[in-house]
Amino acid sequence: METHTVRSVDIAVYSPDRKLQLVVEIKNKLGASAEWVIRMRHNLLAHSFIPHTPYFLLVLPDFFYLWIDTTPVNNLAEPDYKIDATEVLAPYLKSNQSLNDISGYGIELLIMSWLEDTVRTELQRDTVDPNLQWLFDSGLYEAVTRGSVAVEATV
Repeated sequence: METHTVRSVDIAVYSPDRKLQLVVEIKNKLGASAEWVIRMRHNLLAHSFIPHTPYFLLVLPDFFYLWIDTTPVNNLAEPDYKIDATEVLAPYLKSNQSLNDISGYGIELLIMSWLEDTVRTELQRDTVDPNLQWLFDSGLYEAVTRGSVAVEATV
């Protein structure tokens, strides 16, 4: 009999056919080292806190780190993309508001709003803000467009 591990993730993003495409983990840690970022993902996977998915996004107040799942669990892989969080979330912040001043829960709400807009908005590669080009380059936008977003989801 196969056992199914129930996992709770900060945010889960599904394709239109309800396949889990992206798991988002949010940590309120500013100025994390590259080693810390790599080990965080490795530990989450190795201890089955998150499932294997095509995409994994680690959100910190200063940067997003995106992995495209092409590497084995035991590999301490560097992220495929490192994205400036402020550039992505600028439209969701009040003027002169910094991500550093927002609580972990507040960041989760911002990420949720941004992801909801991303899956529901028709974006075009040639007209999208340059700070969002990574969505197309990674294939993530195509994987989740017209999909759904769930907060504190059980997967």
